[in-house]
Amino acid sequence: MEKFNYLKRSAGKLKGTVRKDNFYNYYKANAKETVVDKKIYNKFLKELLETFSTKIIELGLELKINKIGKIRIKSNNLKFVKASGEIAKNLKIDWKATWEYWHSKYPGLTRQEITELNNKRVLFHDNEHTNHEYYSHYWDNLSIPLKFKSFYKFKPSRQYSRLIAKVVKDPNRKVFYYG
Repeated sequence: MEKFNYLKRSAGKLKGTVRKDNFYNYYKANAKETVVDKKIYNKFLKELLETFSTKIIELGLELKINKIGKIRIKSNNLKFVKASGEIAKNLKIDWKATWEYWHSKYPGLTRQEITELNNKRVLFHDNEHTNHEYYSHYWDNLSIPLKFKSFYKFKPSRQYSRLIAKVVKDPNRKVFYYG
């Protein structure tokens, strides 16, 4: 099978040391009531987190978790060029438009051959439909007394990042986020 360089993805899942199993084991060891089966526990946890996540995105709500902080969607202004003249790192490449551009610029070449070319121009999303704003999950932990909070990171799953895009691209959009 031929190896396609253009199909490579970036870094995979986070490799954290605290997993869902750790929470279940803690629950099982410290429960004062009857312990539910692990399958039921996982189903409940998935449904709970899914409900919270969709409400945060679809209704623009903020989830406040005591002593941990708040999770919400934050709007950010898109900066195309830094003061030094470099392209800003927060720009996302519009791969669909970029490949269309490359196929028109280099007709007759396969994707593999185009991939091997150097110094190709890429096209970026300009987010014109959102007035040059982009949106991301934001963990507001500035006002909480959590020790060593700089060592923690909140990274939502891809499906919730895609849900933000779906809500934002809706022509009848009713939810707007703030910075």
